[in-house]
Amino acid sequence: MIRQAIILAAGKGTRMKTETPKCAFPILKKPMIEYSIEALERAQVERIITVIGYKKEVFTTLLGNRVEYAYQEEMLGTGHAVMQASSLKHEDDSMTIIMPGDMPLIPAPLIDKLFRSHEEMGNDLTVVSMNIHDPKGYGRIERNEYNQVVGIIEERDCNDRQKQIKEVNSGTYIINTKLLFKVLPLIKKNTRSGEYYLTDIVKLMHQDYRVRTFIARSPEELIGINTLYQVSLAESYLRKLINKNMMELGVYMVNPDTITIGHNVVIEEGVTIYPNTTITGHTVVKSGAIIGPNTELEDAYIGNYSRVNHSLVYDSKVGEHTTVGPFAHIRSGANIGDHNRIGNFVEVKKTTTGDHTKAAHLSYIGDSTVGKNVNFGCGSITVNYDGVNKHQTTIGDDVFIGCNVNLIAPINISSEVFIAAGSTVTKDIPKGALAIARNKQVHKEDYYSHLIKPKHD
Repeated sequence: MIRQAIILAAGKGTRMKTETPKCAFPILKKPMIEYSIEALERAQVERIITVIGYKKEVFTTLLGNRVEYAYQEEMLGTGHAVMQASSLKHEDDSMTIIMPGDMPLIPAPLIDKLFRSHEEMGNDLTVVSMNIHDPKGYGRIERNEYNQVVGIIEERDCNDRQKQIKEVNSGTYIINTKLLFKVLPLIKKNTRSGEYYLTDIVKLMHQDYRVRTFIARSPEELIGINTLYQVSLAESYLRKLINKNMMELGVYMVNPDTITIGHNVVIEEGVTIYPNTTITGHTVVKSGAIIGPNTELEDAYIGNYSRVNHSLVYDSKVGEHTTVGPFAHIRSGANIGDHNRIGNFVEVKKTTTGDHTKAAHLSYIGDSTVGKNVNFGCGSITVNYDGVNKHQTTIGDDVFIGCNVNLIAPINISSEVFIAAGSTVTKDIPKGALAIARNKQVHKEDYYSHLIKPKHD
């Protein structure tokens, strides 16, 4: 059967106390709804409809055409939200998973298992439940004397006996799509809240259809996020799980409790990561690299046997056998070559460097194309901004740039050039030349004695 999904993401998430829609709030720097979508995609779900409402433009910008959209203009409950996804009903030979968009820890293997179990057991509706020690806040699974599922009772509607039930509703269901849109119109508005509850489909279906539960063995995978504290719990769970998997694959972590690795990061065996390091986005770290301590990588590529310590690398590439840091900042599409040294307090932005190029300390290199075997002296910078526009600097191979040199872009420095310390260069330099661009030193004799008045007793 065809696999489809409806993700419920229309709510604001009032308890989060942020302007960001709850399901777009980041978990380890990635919006929580992306975890669910990636899990569904890996579980071979062919069609995903996301029901959005509050700040819907956030989701359309974030997700683009990865999903289809349905809009819930009025917040009238989960049943009403699913009704907005009525375009799914045209797929008769299909089953649909309905899940909240605030469930970032659900893994793809579990979703696949849910679909297979639903189909193999011949269920019409599968309610994903879990047994937890403290069920407060959850809807309880109600069973009859034959252990058949007959309803889901919201906690505020539970009597004393029902409050003792430990099996609770996770908010996730799998249902045959054709039946879903046959039963949805039968849900009645709750007289107290004025909402349509999706949980009512159990009561409506249990007598005439095959309704069963799938009891999840790991309730933590089905945690829903409603508060910032629960965000921290989810991040803690993911951090430990990801770090454990990385270490089992041969990544050595010193004090892993202080190390944060994102969900989409790829780290090869033989990498060493030191404390207080954060690696997120679609970062790739190749074998033999050493990362940290006190380092942050986001959407970065770090080549084999390179070292990045006490530094930041964002949306950039670092080649092989290159040293970055301490206290370096590489960003905005920089591409650092092999055997480079980007040292103390050096910032590189939108720049490509060739092999064996060095900027050891106190430099800014922006909007530049730099060749191989180039040396930036201490304090040398590319002056790329004129107050209105950014301009390019091009530097050839085998160039020596002295200390405190200003290269005023746009400018072209040919190969085999020497630039004297303290120069402010405003013109292109031809191949093999020595450029000196500074005023002649002048001495004013007896300046001190004329400036400072003699002291009298």
